[in-house]
Amino acid sequence: MSVTTSFLVQALIAFVGVLVVAGLLAWSLKQDPRSLRNGFLLIVLLHYVLGFLVFVVSSTRALETAAEVVSLIVRCVIGLGLLLLPLLLIADGVLMLRRERRSLGNALSLLTGLALLLLPAVLVVLVRHENPVTGGLAVGLLTAEACAGLLFLVFVVHTALYARLARRAPARAIVVLGAGLVNGAVSPLLAARLRSALNAAEARARSGERPLFVPSGGRGGDEPVAEGDAMAEWLRQHGVDTEDILVEDRARTTRENLRYSVELLQENGHEGPYVIVTNNYHAPRAAMLARRLGIDAQAIGAPTARYFWPSAYLREFVAVMLEHRQLLTWAGLLVVSTSVLVGWSLRAGAAVPG
Repeated sequence: MSVTTSFLVQALIAFVGVLVVAGLLAWSLKQDPRSLRNGFLLIVLLHYVLGFLVFVVSSTRALETAAEVVSLIVRCVIGLGLLLLPLLLIADGVLMLRRERRSLGNALSLLTGLALLLLPAVLVVLVRHENPVTGGLAVGLLTAEACAGLLFLVFVVHTALYARLARRAPARAIVVLGAGLVNGAVSPLLAARLRSALNAAEARARSGERPLFVPSGGRGGDEPVAEGDAMAEWLRQHGVDTEDILVEDRARTTRENLRYSVELLQENGHEGPYVIVTNNYHAPRAAMLARRLGIDAQAIGAPTARYFWPSAYLREFVAVMLEHRQLLTWAGLLVVSTSVLVGWSLRAGAAVPG
């Protein structure tokens, strides 16, 4: 077989691999764009595509040199980003705690930044002890960091992909999730959700749809009116006809928002699909919850203040991982088994004389 023929065969095999993974991703998206597996499949697809491109450009010296330059630039940018990330997270965490109430959820960006900053020092201390226990712990920590990084990357890719798909989802009704009132009035955060609902309805009106608005939220202990009623009044003040609004005024949690809203819609003869409006950091988890409840709905997100977004996004990541316990179980088993195996290997090596 000639060199050219061999190259073409290998390129064809690599291209077939790209097509297979792309087909799996297309099938998964058609099955349900809310599934977390879409993020994993997109990462695998990008890996295959990059591998194919590297293989192709390696065929000529000029292309290979250009690819090496691009690769060097990308590595430098990624390296600089990883070095700055802990500092940026710490700065954002401090700002978050100054502007918002102090809680574990609001401190997540600060705690994550500190953890990323302290981890190398902890690893150095463990490795310097030069014994099987600390060596195993060091490898276990590295494995845990790698697993957490991979799961977070899957979550990031999934949320970015899902946000693009959900914007175009059809809707016979738009359910707006409550977010608390301020002195009985719609808060700026809640107003952002309502404006996003209006924009979503306007976009769907151009394709001939006229979705119903379902402001959803019960009355808190310190609120003079139910969130659903306050949101309905806001919508009326912004030009929405009363007959296009169906108020849900009992819900106190996201699960109740979805369940009660859908029950109300179906009682009034309005079947899915629906669109759920919340904040951008919360939209993927709201969509996953709708999936578990068997609701035909996609979720879109309203903009969030930049300083608020990192901690909120990390909180959503933690919540989604807790809902995917099988992933955490497999990651935990990998961390423990790797740590134990390395500890045993180091102990066996130390026991060998000479």
